[in-house]
Order: sequence, then structure tokens, then C-alpha cells
Amino acid sequence: MENKQATVDIGYEDFHALMLEKYVKLFEVMQGIPPMMTDVFSKLHDKPLHTVCHHLAKMVANSVNAVLVLGMNGLGNDALKITRSMFEAAVTVKYLRLHPEEFDDYFDFHFIVAMKRHKYMEKHDPAALSRVPLEVIASNLAGYDRVKSRYLRDPNKPNKVRGYWSKKGFPEICAEVGLEGHYLTFYDLTSRIIHADISGVLAQGDREPGVLDVEIAPSELNVEMALRTAHAYLVLAVSEYIVLARPDKRAIADRLDADFMTVWKKS
Repeated sequence: MENKQATVDIGYEDFHALMLEKYVKLFEVMQGIPPMMTDVFSKLHDKPLHTVCHHLAKMVANSVNAVLVLGMNGLGNDALKITRSMFEAAVTVKYLRLHPEEFDDYFDFHFIVAMKRHKYMEKHDPAALSRVPLEVIASNLAGYDRVKSRYLRDPNKPNKVRGYWSKKGFPEICAEVGLEGHYLTFYDLTSRIIHADISGVLAQGDREPGVLDVEIAPSELNVEMALRTAHAYLVLAVSEYIVLARPDKRAIADRLDADFMTVWKKS
């Protein structure tokens, strides 16, 4: 019997040409991103702060590819969901660069998360917990006991820890790094899309008069916003990482900034 390979169509190939033509400058610039990222992320670090910011900035760089794929296929709403995460990572890189004294709070929050998972499994899935190596459990419990005092909501309530790593809320962090406007506009919109509140649903609506439905892909709806913000947060995250840990790669930061202006400057 002859084996026939199944054909699977994923994406909207007929839409690619439209996007390539409309965003030709962006796609030209993006051809130069991989070698620059290979160069800037080529060094490993001894300092934990530098290592974590390396990881965060590299995550942002990786996500750009996902946004490009979604944008090329007219899936702007879904691309925005990824770009929201890129924004959070880029903000974190800049904040930690400005406040290295808070790095331990960022890093040790892992033990708060681990304890939350441990308690859930202990109560709802003890079989799964039994498969976790004892040394991992011991390490997580010891780590939690060591750091939990830094995350208490109220010193008089030793079991009430906050659900986020910084004593500051994310809005305050964004304001401190000069991105309050992004938080109040872009981040608010994308959060509503992710959480599917009514504003987020309406933001994905068909723009044709009289049509009360979600826009059907492929569509240009929100594609430009996703591409532009993804590009902006790539520049922000990588540039902040360069300032912190790779000052020898300043030319790359300058190139990223110049390329962004070339793509998105108003005619």
C-alpha cells in the first residue's frame, strides 16, 4: 500500500503578499535581526542579574518571530497577546537595571510560586506530589521559609504572602521606568483582550457597519499595532540588556533604534 503524506494547510498564504507589501520596510529590517541577536547574546554571565536579564531579553527577541508569523497571517488580535508578554519582560529588564538591589526579590519569588503549587498538589493531587523528587520538595520548602518574610502582606499574618514579586504594583513599575502611557493604553487593551472582558471582545469586532461579530482572520485588524509594539519592545529589552551587561555592543542598540525609526517614522 502506497503511503501518502497528508497535506495540512496552516495559515493564510494568500494573505502573505499583502502583508509583505504593506510592511516591506519592517520585513527588510527583520532580516538583520538574527545575526545581531546571535552576537549580542553570545556571552554568558557570572552575575545572576545579568544572566536573568539575558534570558528576559532573549525571550523578547524570540517572541518577535511569533508576532511576525501571526501578523503575516492576519491574526493581529492573537499577536497582541504575545506582545503584551514582551512588554512585561522588557519593563522588567529596565526596572531591574535601574534597581539591582531588588533582584533578589525578583529571583526568590520562585519559592513563593513553588509553595503555592505545593499546597495545591498536597490538597488536590497528592499522587502527582508523590512523584516530585524529595530533594526538590525539600529545597522548595527550605527556600520558602528563608524568603517568605520579604513577601508578607502584613507582618502580623505570617501565612499571607503577596501574589507578585515586587512591593510595587506593575502600574507603579511602569511609571517609574517611563512607560506609564504604554501601561494605560497598550497594556490595558491587551489585558482586556486576554481576559475576554467586554471591552476586549469589542476590540476584536468586525469594523464593517452593521456586522456584530468578531473579525474573521485573515484580517488587518490590529496587525500594525502588534508589529509596531513588538518591534518597540524588542528594541527596549535588548537595548536595556546591552546597557546593563553588554556595553561593548552599544552599536547594536544604536542600530536597533535607528532601524525602528526607519520602519515606523511618519512620512
